[in-house]
Formats: sequence, structure tokens, C-alpha cells
Amino acid sequence: MYFPRFLPGKAACGFCMLWVSLSASAVTQIPQPLTLNAALNWASEYNPTLRSARLRIQRLGGEAIHADVPVPSNPRLELEAGQRDQPNGSSTDIGIQLSQEFWIAGQGGLREDAATSRLGAARADYDFLAATTTARVRAAFLSVLVAEQAVNTAERVVDTNEQLETYARKRLDAGAGTRIESNAARLGLQRARAFAAEARDAANQTRLELKDLLAIDPTRRLAIKGDLSFALLDMPNRDRLLVRAVERRTDLQAAASRVIAARKELSLANREIIPNLTVFGFYREEAGGRDKGGSDITGGGIGFELPLLDRYEGERQIATAELAQAQLDQDNLQREVRLQVLSAISAYDAGRERADALSDAVLEAAESSLELTRRSFAAGKVGATAITSAQNNLFDVRRDYLDALGALVTAGTDLERATGGLLVMDSRGASQ
Repeated sequence: MYFPRFLPGKAACGFCMLWVSLSASAVTQIPQPLTLNAALNWASEYNPTLRSARLRIQRLGGEAIHADVPVPSNPRLELEAGQRDQPNGSSTDIGIQLSQEFWIAGQGGLREDAATSRLGAARADYDFLAATTTARVRAAFLSVLVAEQAVNTAERVVDTNEQLETYARKRLDAGAGTRIESNAARLGLQRARAFAAEARDAANQTRLELKDLLAIDPTRRLAIKGDLSFALLDMPNRDRLLVRAVERRTDLQAAASRVIAARKELSLANREIIPNLTVFGFYREEAGGRDKGGSDITGGGIGFELPLLDRYEGERQIATAELAQAQLDQDNLQREVRLQVLSAISAYDAGRERADALSDAVLEAAESSLELTRRSFAAGKVGATAITSAQNNLFDVRRDYLDALGALVTAGTDLERATGGLLVMDSRGASQ
């Protein structure tokens, strides 16, 4: 009989790897069922775009540290030695020189200020990106709820049309109905099934979008817990809202920081023609030094580049253009923010009105109308035309109802993004 060899080292290593894997899996396990608040918290930690932005801040922080140095470079130490041949013999010359380059005309401070402004812009960009990601996750989460409701309503419509088609077929088989009535009922059933298939696909797509924002495995099962019950947004008047939105939008602060950084870069480019100063000191022993009849030399000096061949004209032109671009981007963003807010307000008002007009009660009334038509059909009071009309009415009302819900979610989350998170469409059931 064969017994496998037990290797303690490998077994222990394998156990440790398994334990680490299980521990990491447990740490990153997403809450189930997932509520809106849990989804927002998860996205703030694991969303790929936010993680990339945090790494960018870390990189720019390193650049700011690198720029915060008192001198352009470290001290430079030079050693030299040489053989001196003379008629009366040979001797050795040795020397040592220490030099240090220094910023001139405030170039070091300008470099530091520019790097600090770029870091501040990145942090402000991150704050706005976090608010934007929150709105996107909210939209995706609520869209999943809308899609699930679409599936539920589609299945109800299928059930209603199945009952109607079954009754029409039985009437036809009994000789009491007509082929036109049976065909109309069957056509309505097939349309309802097609709508149900479309609704299931839409639900899958919205779930995949949410999983993408949450950075989780698309094959992982994700249970959603929430309710579509929106509180009416308490919005200030338009002018006040515009002012507060501009104050809230940290991407505008980032644009302002980029303008400051560009100004510092231009000032630095204008001063680069002034060369940095290098100060050095040296000590030399010639012909063996003073003790052997030679010489000891101690001295120092200064040095600098002569800006004759490179006048830094290209750097100044680049910096000038970058400053103009930063100012243009800032102006465009200020105008764009106002446009976004006004557009989002209009869309939200319209979406709210549509959602109020096409409520659950309207859909239930359309379903009830189809059921009443089925009963009238059973009593022989109506024919195929009434069946088709009731079916089409239910399909249209269902489509308008779901479109209104989707439009309200989109408008509300667009308003949240436009105001930098100042206004948040609260779904009380979804956020519990």
C-alpha cells in the first residue's frame, strides 16, 4: 500500500496560504443583502476610479515632497590625485573639492508652490470624484430596483394575459369563440412574454453595472434590499441653488488650484534664465605637500551656467500656453456647472411630475381594466377589439410607468452630481 509522504514545511506553507486567502476573502466580503448605504460605503473603499485617484494623490504628494528641498541637488564631493614628474624626482599631487548648488531668484520656492497647488488640485478632484461616484452608485442601485420592479410588473402582465389566452382558447374549442378573439389573446400573451424577457435582460444589465462600480466579481450573486419610495427634494430658489452648487463643487476648486500652479510654473520659466549659483571649496597638496617641500593650497569659488545657447524660450512658451489653457478650462467649467444645475433642475421637476402622474395606482388601474375586459369577454359583451385595446393600454401604461421611474432616478442623481452632493434624492426604504 502506498502512503503519501508528509512534508511539514510544504504543508505549513500551504495552510498559511489557504488561511491568508480565506482571511482576505472574509475581509472583502460584500454585505448581503446589499442596502443602498452599504453599497455607497463599499464603493467609497473599493471603486477602481476612486482607488486610482487616491494613488494619484499619493504620487503627487511624493512630487511635492521632492519639490520641498532647500537646494537643487546634494553636495558634490570630488577627489583627485596625480603624479608630478620633476628633474629631481617625482611627487604626488592630491586634492579634494566640495561644492553645492543653490537656488537663485526664488526658483526653489516656485517649484514647491507649483507642486503644492497640483497636489491641492488632485485632492479637490478626488472630493468631487467621490461625490460623483456616490451619485453613480446611487443611480445604479436604484436602477436595479426599478429593473426588478419592471420584471415583477412584466410577470404580472404575463399572468393576466395567460388567463385571457387560456379562456379565449377554451371558448374557441367549445365553439363559443372566434379565431380572431383567440389570435388577439395569443398575440397579447406573446408580446407580454417578450416584454418579460426584455425586463429580465435589463435587470441583469443594471446589476452588472452596479457590480462594476462596486468592483466585485460579475458572477457573484448579489442580493439587493430596498424600496422605491422617494422623498420630495427641498430645493432652494434657483439663484441660491446656483451659488451654493458653485461653492460645493470641488472640481471648481481644483480648476482654481491648477491655475495657481500654472502661474507658478510660468514664473519659474521666466526665472530659469537666471542660472543657479554653485559654491565650492577645495584643498590641494602639490609636490607632496608642504611637509615635503611642496605646497598646500586652500581656496574656494563660485560657478554658474552661462545662458547663451539655451535661453529657455520654449519653456516660457509652454508655460504661457498651459496657464491660458488652465484659465480657459476654469471658465468653461464654471459655465458648465451652471448649465448642469439648471438642466438637472428642469429634468428633476419633469421627472417628479411624470412619476406622480404615472403612479402604481395607474398601473394597477390598467391591469384592472384588462381583467374587467376579460370578464366582459367571458360574458360575451366584448370581442377581439376590446381585448387588443385593453392589452395595448396595459403595455403602454407599464412602459410609461417604468420610463417615469427611470427618468426620476436619472434626474435625481444627475442633480446630485451637478450640485456636488448638495441635493440627494433619498429613497428611505433603499437606504435603511
